[in-house]
Amino acid sequence: MLKRLSKNNFFLNLFANLVFLSLWIIKSTSSWRGINEETIKKELSNKRSLIILIWHHQLMGSTFSWKFNSKLRPIATSHRDGQLSTLVQKKFGLEPLLRKKDNPTFLIKNISKAVQNGDCIYITPDAPHGPPKKINTSIFKLCQKFNLNIAILSFHTNKYFRLNSWDKLKIPLPFSKGIYLWGDEIIRPKDYENETDFNLKITNELNKNSEKINDFF
Repeated sequence: MLKRLSKNNFFLNLFANLVFLSLWIIKSTSSWRGINEETIKKELSNKRSLIILIWHHQLMGSTFSWKFNSKLRPIATSHRDGQLSTLVQKKFGLEPLLRKKDNPTFLIKNISKAVQNGDCIYITPDAPHGPPKKINTSIFKLCQKFNLNIAILSFHTNKYFRLNSWDKLKIPLPFSKGIYLWGDEIIRPKDYENETDFNLKITNELNKNSEKINDFF
């Protein structure tokens, strides 16, 4: 039933409004704390774009984490889930970069423009279908092409429930305490000889950060 309704633009926009309203209530009634933000501020002071990585199961609510002057540009897919996410993100003032399955160069062209403008690129590397906590995006090649470094982000709240989805998506609840934990270091792809070693590094850092964030509750 929901899948059929989501194919209708009217209901898709209705769902987007409901999700936005729910997230707005969560944001307004909860307290938020960013940790290691100075690492990001220092890197952005060089007027360079960054790629921000977060596992997909921590995605919900992470749009609240961005407190920096550079524009944040999430990458979204053209399928229905991606369209819903895009509509919600736009309501929060973000400008997603759309990935089209039938036109792979479309995203690259838009990333090129975003980097020229000094925007930061926001990626969930195990999206859109998993497997969870596995890199399925060519981030290494993207970094090499545009000379980009990596920042690691984790998000967690003390009150949440999980969806029965492929990634067990965490949904924060109102009146929560939320933490945004940035990685201790900026990862520089030029320090790695191949994609395998690079992917192992960012996977380990994402998992380490996801575990470390629990220490703040």
